Amino acid sequence: MLINDRESRQLMPFKYPWAWDEFKNLCKNHWLPQEISMAQDISQWKTPDLLSEDERHLVKKILSFFANTDVLVGDNILMALYAHVTNPEVRQYLCGQAFQESIHSWSYAHIVESLSMDQNEVFGEFQKVGIIKEKHDFQEQFSNGVLRSDFSTETPEGKATYLRNMCAYYLGMEGMQFYSAFVLLLNFKRRNLLTGTAEQLEYIVRDESLHCRFGTRLINQFIDENKEIWTDEVKESVRQNIATVVEMEDAFVSDCMRGGNITGMSREDFQTYIRYIADRRLEAVGLDPLYDENTTPFPWMNEIMDLPKEKNFFETRVTEYQAGMALDWN
Repeated sequence: MLINDRESRQLMPFKYPWAWDEFKNLCKNHWLPQEISMAQDISQWKTPDLLSEDERHLVKKILSFFANTDVLVGDNILMALYAHVTNPEVRQYLCGQAFQESIHSWSYAHIVESLSMDQNEVFGEFQKVGIIKEKHDFQEQFSNGVLRSDFSTETPEGKATYLRNMCAYYLGMEGMQFYSAFVLLLNFKRRNLLTGTAEQLEYIVRDESLHCRFGTRLINQFIDENKEIWTDEVKESVRQNIATVVEMEDAFVSDCMRGGNITGMSREDFQTYIRYIADRRLEAVGLDPLYDENTTPFPWMNEIMDLPKEKNFFETRVTEYQAGMALDWN
């Protein structure tokens, strides 16, 4: 059992070999923010009129969202999820994921510091009135449900709350809320702007893709072991939470793109994209799609997430970064 298995203290033989495989894949992706040059980004950010005020507003808004989000995700992993998982190999993964979330937080801080942004402005946005605070507060409620002093996964109600938490974080946050922001920032690289920032985001996208895949498998495993709690009521609550995330992403993108189609992409494209992602997340856990969106307006994001990149090692860093012992030099 994933939870409440009092005998589960022995790592091998594995009860969930898939979780160990996911852990090993996670370990192959190791990188540090300071390994990536920010020199061109600094020069471009300081150059007057190279980036419009609307573009600078967009970059700051996205970093404001990211700045505290991975802290929230890391806290949820360690204090909510890990605290109730008893399986050793799944716990191994959660430890690795929590470490990666810390690297992501460092990465955003490194970008903010490199570009000499106002740290109080960027990192304090989630405490102010606005859509970033709404996104933060919406997500935090799912952690709070598990962190109550009287919470227990021994009851059907507790298991349902725990499942809602996993769906909210792995499907709604890491699987959806991150992706609008990823697209907005990564599109600058397609115009040869802020390439260092974009390279850090590419590493993070790869990490988050692995987290989302693991989380989906974890959710499905949990449902398989606790079929009695996967009721129509719980299914509908998950679908409605996903619908709420979609509405918030519409508002977030509008807030970021106050100048309209300032990045060569329209708000309508983003509305299509977030609905496309929402349907894929729902289908991954056996739920019917909400929007019937089957085509993404940003197919290049699939390449960043899923396809290996062939690069000349001496000209640029390998985006699909792996630990030295795992690299194929042939």
